[in-house]
Amino acid sequence: MKEKDNFEMVINLRKIKTGKRTKRSKRAVKFVRKIVARHFNADKVVIDPLLAKSISKNGNDKIVSKVRVVVSKIGEKIYLVRLAIKSR
Repeated sequence: MKEKDNFEMVINLRKIKTGKRTKRSKRAVKFVRKIVARHFNADKVVIDPLLAKSISKNGNDKIVSKVRVVVSKIGEKIYLVRLAIKSR
């Protein structure tokens, strides 16, 4: 299988909206970490603070529905998840 060093993906967060309102942003960040760990077989996933802030930009109870991220390999089974910013 080809090694994924720099990979862009869209993560759907609509299932997170169905639960309680109080800790939605925390659950969404945990969900992003879980999805990346599952897809890349990672032991450690580092989330960029800008990504966590953009998930809950409207408040902790009003999260975005989808988020586009770039996953980069830092070390052996260690990945960095950043927000994908499109250039115009």
